[in-house]
Amino acid sequence: MRAERLVRIVLLLQTHGRLTAGELARRLEVSARTVQRDLDALSGAGFPVYADRGSGGGWSLASDYRTRLTGLSPAETAALFVASTAHVLADLGLDAAADTAETKLLATVPAHARRQADLARERVLVDHADWLEKREQSPWLTVLRQAVWDDVRVRLTYGSAPEAVTVEPLGLVAKKRSWYLVARKQDDYRTYRVGRITHAETSGERFERPAGFDLAEYWQHNSERYFAGLRRYPVTLRVRGYAGTRLRWARNAVIDSETCDDDGWSTVEMTFESALETRIFLLGLAGDVVILEPAELRADMRRAAQAFLDQN
Repeated sequence: MRAERLVRIVLLLQTHGRLTAGELARRLEVSARTVQRDLDALSGAGFPVYADRGSGGGWSLASDYRTRLTGLSPAETAALFVASTAHVLADLGLDAAADTAETKLLATVPAHARRQADLARERVLVDHADWLEKREQSPWLTVLRQAVWDDVRVRLTYGSAPEAVTVEPLGLVAKKRSWYLVARKQDDYRTYRVGRITHAETSGERFERPAGFDLAEYWQHNSERYFAGLRRYPVTLRVRGYAGTRLRWARNAVIDSETCDDDGWSTVEMTFESALETRIFLLGLAGDVVILEPAELRADMRRAAQAFLDQN
């Protein structure tokens, strides 16, 4: 979404010559602070955007840049066509529109640049999913997308809740293979996992989007708050071979440090969410893990292993 907004800023400046940050914010329906960050990002990436101070000032492009955007370089064209969001567009029902947009865009660039686009699609694929992660499907995603686009209230049933609630949908976030709905319920902002929504329908009632709401900022803050609220269970381990790779698969766990030793083992400090989750995960590593700390975890693992032997 941000990449699309950056392109739109360049196109708006190219079309209108000079616009203030406030005017850009209104056209893009984001906050002025978000526009300022986007302009800084464009400048840092080498786009010739300039600010004119004083009365009648604003942001503009260098006058000789007008033909650069319509004549994308081969590298720029390739960057646009790396396949990294195909499943996201398909989930939103925009895959056909994206194909049409690609065709139109390719028609505007020279033949050697079109070849670069084909090379990028043939040779680079970005897959954001974990190996064992299944794609989460939801029949309500199309309804939610349209409601987000149109600023229309939605009535939804979530999880095992007995009653439906009415919310104001503000945005959709794709995280790996799952979708999340960010919405306002009265004066409270909520996050709903779309895969847990059992029913959704639009009410037909429009709402006014909160001024200054920034989806990226909200998501970052919400993610930080979520991780800060997780319980912490620090451990120190020695692992060897494939066990070191499997540690990275542990859910809600973070590797804090890792030191490779000369004997083929590694010393790893990491934090799990709880002692129970730690025991369940480490039992699967069997003889490829040694628990250094805490001592009570070693004792718990011995008891669990002995109980398994006694039953089998």
